Amino acid sequence: MSTHLDETRAARRRGGARPDKRRAILDAALLVFARDGFADASVDEIARDAGVAKPTVYNHFGDKRTLFLEVITEYAARSGERVSRIVDSIDVDTDDLRAELERLGASIIACVTDAEGAAVIRLQFAESPRFGDAVDSIRDAGRDRTLDRLAGKFGQFAATGRLHTDNPARAARHFMALVQDEVLTRSAYGARPIDPAEAVGPVNAGVDTFLAAFGPRG
Repeated sequence: MSTHLDETRAARRRGGARPDKRRAILDAALLVFARDGFADASVDEIARDAGVAKPTVYNHFGDKRTLFLEVITEYAARSGERVSRIVDSIDVDTDDLRAELERLGASIIACVTDAEGAAVIRLQFAESPRFGDAVDSIRDAGRDRTLDRLAGKFGQFAATGRLHTDNPARAARHFMALVQDEVLTRSAYGARPIDPAEAVGPVNAGVDTFLAAFGPRG
């Protein structure tokens, strides 16, 4: 799957149109950090991949730690926005709740397992011990925003009898765990690419379990 990162990096190598320097540095840094980890990532390589001089990286971000946190903040927000758009697209008037939930689950998984989403997840989990609350708070804030939006949709389903729950927030947490956890585990939390076909079974099984618990009664 082509991503913004792939396209801008390819453009730089072709000598074509280039984004602004800050964006180029962030794009390159995400790829290098995700591949090498924070400790082994080279600012020289980030600068080279971004098509800028090494001092330019320091002029924009000060040091490698600040650059890393900017990368996590920027791309976690981008990933969260993509998931939010998916949640906002839920059809609360659907006549086929199962199909709508399977579409939702598949779309969320596509976001968190493509090159950009997987890189963010890999860095959040791998570097959390080094950065502690600084990374954890970014991850948790994004998760909480997604769950709040999803709870709102599930509340609408509950109001029309399509779901059976008096706690839409709990239903949202269960849904996300059921459709994501097996796929994220299989991908080693972003370390291994996942073919979209590999996610279909786990997502659909997660929806089955969710509906067994929260589906309409009677």
